[in-house]
Formats: sequence, C-alpha cells, structure tokens
Amino acid sequence: MQQLGLMQRLLKGLRQSQEVFEMSIPMINTITGETVNVATYLTEEGKREREERQRKTAYRNNKVIPFVACYLDPIKEVTQHLSLIEGGAVMKLLHYLKQNGKGKLSREGKLLNQKDLQTILGRGATQTKQIVKRLEYLSILIPIKEGRSKVFYINENFHCMGKLLNKPFTKLLKGRLSTIVDRLPLNQLGFLYKILPYFHFEKCFLCHNPNEEDFSVIRKMNRSDLAKAINHDPDELTKIVKSLAKEGLIMTTESRGSLMYYVHPDLMYRKDSDGQDDYTSCLRGMFEEHFKNE
Repeated sequence: MQQLGLMQRLLKGLRQSQEVFEMSIPMINTITGETVNVATYLTEEGKREREERQRKTAYRNNKVIPFVACYLDPIKEVTQHLSLIEGGAVMKLLHYLKQNGKGKLSREGKLLNQKDLQTILGRGATQTKQIVKRLEYLSILIPIKEGRSKVFYINENFHCMGKLLNKPFTKLLKGRLSTIVDRLPLNQLGFLYKILPYFHFEKCFLCHNPNEEDFSVIRKMNRSDLAKAINHDPDELTKIVKSLAKEGLIMTTESRGSLMYYVHPDLMYRKDSDGQDDYTSCLRGMFEEHFKNE
C-alpha cells in the first residue's frame, strides 16, 4: 500500500506540473486482494504519441490511400541518365500499375502493348519506340513477349504496389497522380519523377540526405544543387518549377538567399501514416496560401 500511495503522490505532482490526460486503471492489491482504481496521467506529448500510433495502426489495417512505392537508390542511379521526357513517360506509366499486380501495366484489364504506350504518352511511333528502348536499357521497363506483340511490366526493384521491399522509398500517391498524368506535359512530369530520390522523409523538401533525422545536418538543395542532381539546365528548371507551383505541386521558399523546394504531401509522402499529422497539415496550409499568390 505504501508503494501505491507513493505512486499516487508522484502522479499527483506530475498532474500539477503539466497539462495532462487522465484515465483510470483497475489494479489488484497483492496483500489484501482488493481491486482498486488507480488514476494514471498521460502528458499531452504522450497523448499525441499515442494518437499517432493509433493512426498508424488504422492506416496499416485499412490501407485506404493507394500509392506506388518508389525506391530511392535505384531511381537515383538512373536519374542522371534519364531525360525529362523519359522520366515523364515513367511517371505516366506508373498510373497503370495495379495493387499486387507484380509490375504489370494494364488498362481496363488489358495488358499494355507498344501501341497502347504510344497512345498514353501522346507521341508518334518513332519517338515512343525510342523512349521505350531507353527505359528497357535502364531496366525500368521490362518487355514480355505475348503472342505476336510485347506487353510491358515495371521493374519492381524501382516501383511496386503491394508487397514492399525493405529499403527506403517515397510514396507516390495515386489519387493526386491520377489528376495530373493526363494534364501535365512530359517534361514537368519528368521533373517530378527525377526529384523522388531527394524527397525528405519528414520535412517534404528536397535535400541531399533525405533519410536524415537530425534537422541540423540536413543538406537542403538549392537551385544549383537540384539542377546538377537531375542533370538539367538551371534556367529551364526554374521555368518548370514555376509551372508546377501554379499547379500547387511545388512550393519554393527562400532561406539565406537560396531557394528551398517543397513538394505537396498529397503527391509525395514517406512516413508510415495517413499523412494527417500536424506538420503536413501546416504544410498544406502554406501550399494553399502560396497557390493563391501564383
């Protein structure tokens, strides 16, 4: 009983020193056998952590937000070798991945062949053939012979929907993706594709070390850094970013004379949750204000 009394006094002191959340837990006194209700107190920080765990559990159980897993390291390896048009082609094709489809690209139940790709990409036969050949060479696209023609799969070392590999990835959220693949030109889609490996797992901005947890050592990307990373002309990059800002997909802020690039968390996200935490809610508000001023 002395221990029980001490616990109650300690918790009372905690309650007086912090804003807390209270709940009652039944406990059995091992000496008397009596069941007593012991008040326990959870700090506001603890309450938020518990709610975050509950959101994660619900998210994992429900899986209500479909996404394409985009694995950072393999994409980063090919970034320097992809043109924006080729990257945009990949972005378009990711829209046709299906949950647990093992990389199959299909539309209305039909696997996509070369002619389908030509229609989807909006390019002529010759240019489509060149793009496809390049994506095959880089092992992003896998052709499979089916009858007289070829059908195409996305290499699951780069992207998948369903069973995930145990390596860092960015979620490309299909809800927002579906609203832009037929509206944006390939070069703008290609820019979005090529920045996938540089998207920070928590802060949603572009940086050199996107898995870093210590904010003080995150190396943010400025215009010059980004242009070099994706192997593109800085002036052309600026034009593309301005266009994407008007779409509400990219937001730039200035820090110490250098630009920082944020990506809307409804398009890209990395945390194991539904993306409804305080930080992303605040970021959405910033995007809304930024969008009004464009």
